[in-house]
Amino acid sequence: MKKLSLTLVSLLSTSLFAQIQLSPFPMQAIGKAAQLAVSDKDELFIINTQGELWQATPIMNKLSDGFSTQIAPSVAYNRVAGADKQGNFMLWTAKQLYTSTIPLAKQAGMYPLAFATIAVSKQGKQHKLVRIKTKGTQAEITAMASTEVLPDAQPMQIDFKHSAPNQGHIAILAKPDNSTYLHGVLGDAIEAAEVQYLERHTLEPLAEGLSMKGLVFEANRFEHFATNNGAKLVSVMSGNGEGGRTVLIGEQNGKLVLEQSSSSLPNNRWQSPFVFNRKLYAVQMPHLRGKLVEYTPQGAKLAEHSMQDGFSNHRYGEYETNLAASASHFAVLPLRDYRHIAILDSQGQLQTLAQTLPAEIQKTRASKDSVYLLLENGQIWLAQ
Repeated sequence: MKKLSLTLVSLLSTSLFAQIQLSPFPMQAIGKAAQLAVSDKDELFIINTQGELWQATPIMNKLSDGFSTQIAPSVAYNRVAGADKQGNFMLWTAKQLYTSTIPLAKQAGMYPLAFATIAVSKQGKQHKLVRIKTKGTQAEITAMASTEVLPDAQPMQIDFKHSAPNQGHIAILAKPDNSTYLHGVLGDAIEAAEVQYLERHTLEPLAEGLSMKGLVFEANRFEHFATNNGAKLVSVMSGNGEGGRTVLIGEQNGKLVLEQSSSSLPNNRWQSPFVFNRKLYAVQMPHLRGKLVEYTPQGAKLAEHSMQDGFSNHRYGEYETNLAASASHFAVLPLRDYRHIAILDSQGQLQTLAQTLPAEIQKTRASKDSVYLLLENGQIWLAQ
């Protein structure tokens, strides 16, 4: 019976791999892409190199002009949040284009809420987390966190007591630190000294932040890891003479706490975790060895299962810290040349596609059934 089960798993994996195709997305009308985003309805949106905003699926339609090509948009609730060509927040809806004088952090992310957008704004010499809403034809800041955040921080919504994503309040990497751990491979030499959890309307603390002496969070984003009775933040911590370790962060009695940790890599060696099919993976040393591992929580530890070498979900020196992208039934993982991809299926099986991309992968985004690859030459390729 066990042999039969293994045979069925193998056949299912082989069938999936045979179905996944890699092909260029039609870009004749749009031109070269600079940014891409997938909406909460699985629609693809593109900002081209001229700053035009396009909806690319299910129908192709130019929506607006004047968008920044440098700042990544976010799309949800029938709204596209981005920036104008001066870097100020801008919001597109079908009825109105809202403008502002709110300067956005160039490398940071935005998080859409039902009635507002959470973003990182440059306020003088600091970067602050802000809540932005529309009023009349303008957008304005309605709340601002008191603590400085990473200039490239990617805020995320999480409810630690529920496993579903896009619920709860806002986790953010805060208190920039450029002296505790000197590595500087993630776009700049600034890391975060603390993780904070803020109420999504007021941006006031909901829990005591997590910080540990001699350690920083060597990351600019989180992953959402669902458990049977809630959810946890996935991040990477480094310091005290050791390199990166993947960690799971939860909330207990009004405090953010470190709940599980992997073993540390050597000093100045990093890893990039990602989640697929409720399983936690990481690419260890993506700039050198590219070792893919699966982590399983066991007590206070993350037990490691080695899978295969030769992958990279981060290009050295870039702010885009996770190029792995997860659809519902498969994930895409770039190889270290960034011109080939491997498919990871829900059984944990891997297969590299033979096709060579015409340029290196720069960004990835996923919908339920597809993964979109933005290449350095402005093309978008589709895995589905």
